[in-house]
Amino acid sequence: MTAAPPGWLSVLRLCRIGTWFSPAADVLASAAIVGLAWSGDVGRAMAASVLLYGAGMVWNDVADVGTDRVQRPERPLPSGQVSMAFAVALGTALLAIGLLLSPCRGYHAGIAGLVLFYDFLGKRVEWLGAVVMGLLRGLNLATGLLLAGPAVAEGAERALLVAAGCYALYILAVTILGIFEDARSVSGRAVAAVQAVPPVVALAGVAAVQGAFWPAPAVAALPASWFLRRNARRREWPQAEIRRSMTFLLLGTMLYTALLAFAAGRWPEAVGIASAIPVARAIARRIALT
Repeated sequence: MTAAPPGWLSVLRLCRIGTWFSPAADVLASAAIVGLAWSGDVGRAMAASVLLYGAGMVWNDVADVGTDRVQRPERPLPSGQVSMAFAVALGTALLAIGLLLSPCRGYHAGIAGLVLFYDFLGKRVEWLGAVVMGLLRGLNLATGLLLAGPAVAEGAERALLVAAGCYALYILAVTILGIFEDARSVSGRAVAAVQAVPPVVALAGVAAVQGAFWPAPAVAALPASWFLRRNARRREWPQAEIRRSMTFLLLGTMLYTALLAFAAGRWPEAVGIASAIPVARAIARRIALT
């Protein structure tokens, strides 16, 4: 007898569907920074980025199923809501379709290779996994350089590279927070120090694209100040609070990319990315982002 297919909600949990907006926003902001108009190639790059990201989430749970049976038994694979065969097929399909759609297949193939390296090998060494994850998101934000090719202006190229480097540091810090979440005990000072990195580097990235403090960096300073103040007030960081911070910071990646588009003078892209944040937040209330 053939096993019944998993419910759609279990599949969405396996894919971490609430996080799929962010990689698309990376590419859209990247195109805005280098001055690319909306095009089929930009749309295909966004779709490829989303599918590769979703594949990474699926393969992450495939690789971690043994650990998750102990640490996160509620996840779709260890709980039996989704079969291993289905997860492998889904992860393979997402990777294949993402690469098929990509307008820069060599670049996305490299990203796909890093995704699989992270899921199965890189994260076994905690510091290496954090570095690879940061590199992946930095590369995703730099996609606009591939789409624009040699026509990109030198100033725009420099600004995007700085913004991508800041993004890599942002995600590096968030990944370390994820390590802290799984630790039996962790210093409150260490958590606070790591959590302070994302808002600071995001502000630096927005300022690099703007080339001045007004207007986008001034706007970015408001949520950054709020998060840093919240961070400074707490002395102890239980697992639930670390997870809450990670949710804020993961959603904050879209705020970062919206502000990058704003700094580049591209209002439609900025508004489009920002409008997706409440949707992602609503999904996060039902389906965990981590």
